[in-house]
Amino acid sequence: MNLQQLRYATEIEKTGSITKAAKNLYMGQPNLSKSIKELEQELGVTIFERTTKGVKPTRIGLEFLSYAHTILAQMEELESLYKPRSEKDFSFSISVPRATYLTAAFTDFLTEYVGDGPIDVHFRETSSMAAIQDVASGSSQLGIIRSENIHERYFLNFLSNMHLECKPIWEFQMCLLMSKNHPLASCNEIVYHMLDGYIEIAHGDFQVPSLTAADLSETAKNMGSKRRISIYERGSQYDLLKRLPGTYMWVSPIPCSILQENGLVLKECAVGAVSKDLLITRTGHIFTKEEQAFLNTVRRFTENNPFQVGHTR
Repeated sequence: MNLQQLRYATEIEKTGSITKAAKNLYMGQPNLSKSIKELEQELGVTIFERTTKGVKPTRIGLEFLSYAHTILAQMEELESLYKPRSEKDFSFSISVPRATYLTAAFTDFLTEYVGDGPIDVHFRETSSMAAIQDVASGSSQLGIIRSENIHERYFLNFLSNMHLECKPIWEFQMCLLMSKNHPLASCNEIVYHMLDGYIEIAHGDFQVPSLTAADLSETAKNMGSKRRISIYERGSQYDLLKRLPGTYMWVSPIPCSILQENGLVLKECAVGAVSKDLLITRTGHIFTKEEQAFLNTVRRFTENNPFQVGHTR
């Protein structure tokens, strides 16, 4: 077994076809089929089974491919770390939750550290489960996931099974974000029942790895709102909050300068969930100077706490 065979197998998994995989790999189909057959014989397992629509991994094949992705991602990371680089090269990739404080920190980080040399930067806002898959597959070197404290153990178990490490970045209470013209914006204190009848704006791809029936019931009870608009792009949330009367969102604390720019306010609510943002990496990950600089910038944001909750100006 060699790395080339692992690349062959993952390409077949991606395309679902030996013919398409061979084309993408610039090789003949017979040679690809022969290589996979030799790999299966060496391992003593069947990785792929033929279907009317092509090929798909067997149960044990899925397990093998999970390890193959991890090995290939680690090899790519080694090559990236030790290949010759100019001091001016700038490389960075991360998958994060849709959090304004992170995008603000990311902007400050780029402003401070990007020079005039080559850059290769990937910043993806996505769900926690997608961020985990990005890091596990190597498409992102770093990830940040968000978990309510009541769900944290499920994420920790899932990360352990995926051979990923994590450490907390910030723990906070979720706040209500709304227009300064919202009927509740002038209230000194908001309790949960006061939100009845108003429209919640929510990100539509929230996922928890595995919940029991009791946990699902508790989660459903806490989610509450019977009037909800689910969105998948963070860019539209501020426009909806400003222009659609009576809308609100549950969010992490937002820098006060951004609130003022958008005519929004943050309000505390007695039942706001306590949440935690966690940094995730592959096991044994070695941080680059760019990654460490970004994390330092995030730390400055959370420690200096440039946030404003409860004010209407």
